[in-house]
Amino acid sequence: MPTGFGWEFKTQYQKCQWEAAEYKGRQYTDTLYEKVTESIARLTFNRPERRNAFNDSQFSDFHAGLHQANDDPAIKVVIIRGAGPAFGSGHDLSSPGQEESPPINPKLNPTVIDYYGLERRRCGKHEDIMNFPKITIAQVQGACVGAHEILAGACDFIIAAENAMLGVRGFGRMSLWASNYHGQWPAGSSKFHAGKLLPEISGKEAEAVGLVNRAVPFEKLDEETLKWAEGFSRLPLETLVVIKEWFNGMMDITGFGAAQRLHYSQHLQIQYTRFRSDEVNFYKMRRDKGLKGFIAGREQASTPKG
Repeated sequence: MPTGFGWEFKTQYQKCQWEAAEYKGRQYTDTLYEKVTESIARLTFNRPERRNAFNDSQFSDFHAGLHQANDDPAIKVVIIRGAGPAFGSGHDLSSPGQEESPPINPKLNPTVIDYYGLERRRCGKHEDIMNFPKITIAQVQGACVGAHEILAGACDFIIAAENAMLGVRGFGRMSLWASNYHGQWPAGSSKFHAGKLLPEISGKEAEAVGLVNRAVPFEKLDEETLKWAEGFSRLPLETLVVIKEWFNGMMDITGFGAAQRLHYSQHLQIQYTRFRSDEVNFYKMRRDKGLKGFIAGREQASTPKG
């Protein structure tokens, strides 16, 4: 019987596809699990040759690791980091058919409901991270862009290297979570003024505007993150769980939970794939222009210059 707090990887609408991830006896490969101390676990994205770009295997290992940490009654804090030079480069777009939640084959004649269900499963995984009952700390170095920036924003705390780079060119704004996720709430505060949301921002700059909790020189990143984790691990677990539930509930009342779920419909633009002549979506553009061609065109069209 699980010894955690009943967390089951489910969103308001549908249980996540990773709920049944089995961790007992699991051979972790693309995300590694380790118990650092009696009360601290650490998950390490382990695809450094791909800058830890997400694919199905890495997400499966990651969520299995979260299940294992949840079911261990001694664990109070989970540190999430990346192997190699980067925290993570977002979704793996360079390996068609192996991406995290690849598109539905048009030959199956899927409906809008099928596509929307896929988006709920894909995006709900990030909401599951936000609602994880124990403390999560993102330890960010190097690039932290796209889906990895979303994941870091879903964590309770972010400790970053001063020279880390958050954001991604091609979206025309600094943070994917700046508009509708509680992890980037300070982006809506008076610290940000019109025109200040840049496509990319360093860890040191992110600390100055409140987007990360602490930025330190890279060589002190492990030490600083562990210090925060050890501090939280001295608190009663029941207190941490109740505080997280209270905070997330308050943010949901303000509309952040609804915004998270409503943005699934935005993703239909890139997932409703039929490859018609007048169709505009990522997969069609990748087929016609290649990945580099698609990224170059997107950056040119949507990134402010100067």
